[in-house]
Amino acid sequence: MGNLIEFLRMVLSYLMVFGVIAVVSAAGAIVGVKLWKPKKKEEKSVE
Repeated sequence: MGNLIEFLRMVLSYLMVFGVIAVVSAAGAIVGVKLWKPKKKEEKSVE
């Protein structure tokens, strides 16, 4: 029973780490797209 509890704790900790990585990646992608789009519009207007 102790081994099962340890296994579940390890699985949950890995899932939590994966969740944090996914959230940070999504936030970075959103910020990157928002900062990238205006730059593209400025380039079009300059041309």
